[in-house]
Amino acid sequence: MFFKYAPSNWLKGIIFPLGISFFTFQSISYIADCYTKKIEVEKNPFYVALFISFFPVISSGPIQRAGSLIPQLKTTHHFDYANATDGMKLFAWGLFKKLCIADRIAIYVNYVYGNASENYGTAIFLATILYSFQIYCDFSGYSDMAIGVAKYMGFDVGKNFDHPYLSQSVGEFWRRWHISLSTWLRDYIYIPLGGSRVALPRIYANLFITFLVSGLWHGSTWNFVIWGLLHGFYQCVGRAGKPFFEKRKLPSFIKIFITFCLVTFAWIFFRADNLQASGLIIIKITQVPLNLIDFISLKGELGLKEAIRILFALNENVGGFPSIIKIVIIIPFFLIISIATKHKDGLTIINERKCLIRWFYYSVFIFLIMLNIKISNGDFLYLQF
Repeated sequence: MFFKYAPSNWLKGIIFPLGISFFTFQSISYIADCYTKKIEVEKNPFYVALFISFFPVISSGPIQRAGSLIPQLKTTHHFDYANATDGMKLFAWGLFKKLCIADRIAIYVNYVYGNASENYGTAIFLATILYSFQIYCDFSGYSDMAIGVAKYMGFDVGKNFDHPYLSQSVGEFWRRWHISLSTWLRDYIYIPLGGSRVALPRIYANLFITFLVSGLWHGSTWNFVIWGLLHGFYQCVGRAGKPFFEKRKLPSFIKIFITFCLVTFAWIFFRADNLQASGLIIIKITQVPLNLIDFISLKGELGLKEAIRILFALNENVGGFPSIIKIVIIIPFFLIISIATKHKDGLTIINERKCLIRWFYYSVFIFLIMLNIKISNGDFLYLQF
């Protein structure tokens, strides 16, 4: 009865989402879009509830927009073989990234970062690089699984990652990383602040505020504040220096390498427990040249294998040499697949192959997934944010 006699349509669009999920991204976007009349207010509260609680994406995204998802919820969906099989393939690819890459890397990263004061800078440097792959494969793996489940049921919830580590600038990285969050921040924080339609100093301020919000959403510690502001700084420098960089015409692989290094450095603050730990990790990484001198000394005293083991913390806590060898093998394999699928969707490539080739790929992935189930902790990194 309340909805029948509410004083205005947009009020109906506000009360129900707040009562269900408070200020979630989807409910906020729904309220804002109704208020600004970008979409018509949904008069049936059950569709609003279903939109907010759509189970494949409710935990960590991709963040949905009412204008895209609600019309799909109102459509009758019948079983579709192509959607079902493509959804299962996406789910399997996400599971592969989670179990075979992210969880295996997590063992090494957790030990090295958890004992930073006791390990050499070389081990911390390697763990920092590997964490970039861990967080990407963990979160994009979750996203692919969620997208796959939705696709299996006939729903299109969009793409959430698009080869972010092949970006040639930090600005491009954010157009490819967690796309649903990036566009949400753009539409509901950056543009309402004035976006790029204001004076240059204000644009820089808008960028800093937007990325500060992103940092605070991930966590209320100084580490996340610095992580957000650091990306805001990258964006401002990239914008200010764009004419300079365009004149230099650097090769693409150098731009990709520089972008990866900048993003990886920022991940230190994202991964470390606090500012003190972040400072220690950065100091340790700067000591890597000195560690190479230590390596020569250790090699003379203990031999090559033992020197490598000590320098990179390859002890029983991380599974020793076999564990790191598996990581070293699987990351290039993953990079080759990423490069091959940058300009052509992976599902399209797989579906174009002959039946025997496809099933060979499926068998390899299933085997690798089963092989790595025992090392998985089952937790997704982004569930803590």
